[in-house]
Amino acid sequence: RRGMVVDDATIPTDLVDQHGRRVSYVRLSVTERCDLACVYCMPPAGERAHARHAELLMPEEIARLARVFSGLGAERLRFTGGEPLCRRDLVSIVERSRESAPRLALAVTTNGTRLGALASPLSRAGLGSVNVSVDSLEPARFAEITRGGELAAVLDGVKAALSAGLEVKTNTVVLGERSLDEIPRIVEWAWSLGIVPRFIEVMPIGEAARLSPCDLVPAARIAERLAALARAEATPTRTGHGPARYLTATDGSSRKVGLIAATTQRFCGDCNRVRVTARGELRPCLARPEGRPLSALLRGGADDDELRDALSAVVRLKSEGHVLGCASGPHQAVGMSLVGG
Repeated sequence: RRGMVVDDATIPTDLVDQHGRRVSYVRLSVTERCDLACVYCMPPAGERAHARHAELLMPEEIARLARVFSGLGAERLRFTGGEPLCRRDLVSIVERSRESAPRLALAVTTNGTRLGALASPLSRAGLGSVNVSVDSLEPARFAEITRGGELAAVLDGVKAALSAGLEVKTNTVVLGERSLDEIPRIVEWAWSLGIVPRFIEVMPIGEAARLSPCDLVPAARIAERLAALARAEATPTRTGHGPARYLTATDGSSRKVGLIAATTQRFCGDCNRVRVTARGELRPCLARPEGRPLSALLRGGADDDELRDALSAVVRLKSEGHVLGCASGPHQAVGMSLVGG
């Protein structure tokens, strides 16, 4: 395969788009279902028909994709949903993916409700890290945002993940003034556990497009609320594989806080990811509906070369950027929970 040399290492260039961005990060949804219905992600229960089990990618198909993506230069595979821990065979999926692609870093984004029971099995299967949604530390507020979720179960899941040796980060979607007021408390709680907290702007995709404009808090205001706890030395720095920019604690320690500002400070210029939906469609951008179904290839006898060519072709379709700041656009046709968030 084609490659380029960086620091004496050859890196495949098959996953480079038309704008010169190299894709190294794959987010793969394993289910459209979730046991919560967060107001910025899922519609209320019963409003959407989910994929049938036969329509979902099977563990062996996911493992094959992991192997092929790894061979093309991908470095990280994150399992998403819906809620990935709702999928009963998730431990098997992680285990098979680890065996198939041992060089890939494997991660999960979860709401944490089932993490208490599954953290240790997932760690033994080869998972390295989890991002856990913690949108409030007030039980009533948490239940309101999640439409019925129990905060205690999520906090127990966070502790279980830490005990299992998983790297843990938290994600908090900032929804209006009440969320802003909670930011210092969430930071102090996360730091007390050795966790990196991250705060996310609402993206007007799917359910979130229905929210009040007052709920859409820009990252600049979030940073202002963080000023007493963390600051950027110049501008927030991006580290790791994802889109977060990190601020450093004002006390001189190495503790950090992440900001993800897809809407007001879009990071499309160095986007390094693609998404695979639970039904097996490869999408080059979260905020756009264009993609290519992979299930027919996986189930129709295509060899690995044909699969590689298909993945590379979709990556080359990545647009220069999204239009989330506009009142209307292709993002209105995207369901966050269906694409994998």
